[in-house]
Amino acid sequence: MRNCKGYVYLELMAAFSVCIFLILSILPIIDELITRRKDIVIRTEAHHLLYERLTAFMDGEIQAIGQEIINKKKSYELIWKDHGDFPGMIEGCVRYENESGKFETICDAAKR
Repeated sequence: MRNCKGYVYLELMAAFSVCIFLILSILPIIDELITRRKDIVIRTEAHHLLYERLTAFMDGEIQAIGQEIINKKKSYELIWKDHGDFPGMIEGCVRYENESGKFETICDAAKR
């Protein structure tokens, strides 16, 4: 142990640089996970709104009129259109902006 002068600082710098490299490698992955988690919450809310509106339409509580729904500071656009493949069915779609800024659409059909 007598001839160890100066190597302690070099080893500390190497260990510190490895730790910094690992942290900087993990940060983008954590950011992506947080964004995807927020997208899942928004998508779940859109599914829930679409299900509520289609059920209310089938029960005769609402008309098939497009509208904008603001829920939890997010804007969802409800669009109705005829389902061309199946007569007697109407298609309801919810369009929303995800956390990345891209617009997504979820559609489902209901009986008139």
